[in-house]
Amino acid sequence: MAPSDPSILLSWAQLQDIDVHDSIQINSTPNAGLGIYYTGTDTLVTFEDAEPSTLMSVPRNVILTAENVRTFALSYGTTLRPLLRIREDDERVSERATILRFLLFSLHEFAAPKLKKIAKESNCYAAYLDFMPSPILQQRDDPRSLLTSLSLSNLPPPPIFWTPGQISKAAGTSLYYPLSAKLRLLSSEFEKFASQWREVFGKVDGAGEKDVEISFEEYVRADWLVVSRVMELPIGDEPGLGVVPLIDFANHSTSLHVNARYEITDDAVKLVSLPGQVAPEDEVLISYGPNKGTSEILFTYGFLIDSEDAGCESVKMRVRDGGVLQLVYGRPPVAEFDVREGEVKWECEFLWLLCVTEEDEFEVSVAQKVEGPPDVDISIRGQTLSGVRGQAAVEAIKEAYGSDEKMKDVLELRRVLILEKWVSGWVEDLARVEVRECVEADEHIAELEDERKGSWKENDPVDGIIQTLRQREERVYLLVLQALEKRKEDLVESDTVLAYLAAQDEKVDEEAAEAAEAVETDEIR
Repeated sequence: MAPSDPSILLSWAQLQDIDVHDSIQINSTPNAGLGIYYTGTDTLVTFEDAEPSTLMSVPRNVILTAENVRTFALSYGTTLRPLLRIREDDERVSERATILRFLLFSLHEFAAPKLKKIAKESNCYAAYLDFMPSPILQQRDDPRSLLTSLSLSNLPPPPIFWTPGQISKAAGTSLYYPLSAKLRLLSSEFEKFASQWREVFGKVDGAGEKDVEISFEEYVRADWLVVSRVMELPIGDEPGLGVVPLIDFANHSTSLHVNARYEITDDAVKLVSLPGQVAPEDEVLISYGPNKGTSEILFTYGFLIDSEDAGCESVKMRVRDGGVLQLVYGRPPVAEFDVREGEVKWECEFLWLLCVTEEDEFEVSVAQKVEGPPDVDISIRGQTLSGVRGQAAVEAIKEAYGSDEKMKDVLELRRVLILEKWVSGWVEDLARVEVRECVEADEHIAELEDERKGSWKENDPVDGIIQTLRQREERVYLLVLQALEKRKEDLVESDTVLAYLAAQDEKVDEEAAEAAEAVETDEIR
């Protein structure tokens, strides 16, 4: 099992040339695994214009990046190369997949001496990885679990570890569809990966069943460790990803209590103090993202943000539309809402694809093919744009209609009305107490169901989390509806909208008169 004394990590840091401030310790927190603490006798003060204090500095060559992982693998001959797909004839897997596969190898309990030596005894990251959190341990009834790590026993598991029944309770929230999609993706990846794992390690001398079999639980855990700990790490002018050992134990807090931040240089990633004070025994806290709402933080990191942060809430809700929007936009559209200090904002540029019609000389043509996705062309005022999809299609429509003063307010009113209908529907979905029928249509969730896990439980630890999420998202939606109603009232009083509506009424009257005249003519005949 994992060692219980986090001070081991500081000894490991010295071996890896990680620079740690003399007054920094890594200790257990009441309910969040490990955390970074300032233990100096004097308050650490950082003035606004002064140089920040460096609390930790991790050299680039110690960071878990795809390149460093490949370097480690190459140092052990041919054993790990096939798994990480770094042979000359292999197509390289993504950065995320490379780090994930290395974590799986390092955390798996091998029996074969050769594999055990590489994964544990000779692995320079072994002492650090021993302290990786493992929410899986909370759910497993099997005391013989081979997963060794720090168990977050005081916390409900992150959503990615929820049972199908628990996931179903989140139906109607912005968490449900991303979580379902993530599990489908992991299931698909794992099926192929497990086969590769067996093929690679089945060839190792002395390998047995314990060595060649990998569980879906292990795969999910490794992915969660990557997703929840990875940070964007530019390599020169190129984007990159990396897990920064020790610094990744810094926990999140509200903006009122954050006292540190990351600093990325060419040589290292540093944890530095923010202007203000860090008192003795204070935990060093960072922000995981000021614009991330309850659902996004819960999905990625596995916990609810504090109620102080929830006052500045954002919601990203997937729009389920199988018609023109999905065809032309080319990816699942997500409506984003942000509420801060009473100000309501929304970001739904894809609504431009729905607010123009044939009446505005906008058409979409779809040509089905025997194989592959259909060909989609859009026509704007007689000009056909072949193959223009996604954001490019949105920009083309905005350019054509957005500057038209006669239609500008009319099109905005249409967008407001569409959005109002969606948000009203989402409020109704959140109000549902019984959500089982929402889940039955999700084949993947149904497939994951089994008798051992069950669907519905009394006193479920995630019930409180889901209830809080529903309440916060409902609050955002109601504020959005208020803002939409006010904007709608302003728009209907616009001269251009009044003129458009009058013209529409006149057109309806003319069509009615023509229809009446046609009926009268038929009667005379």
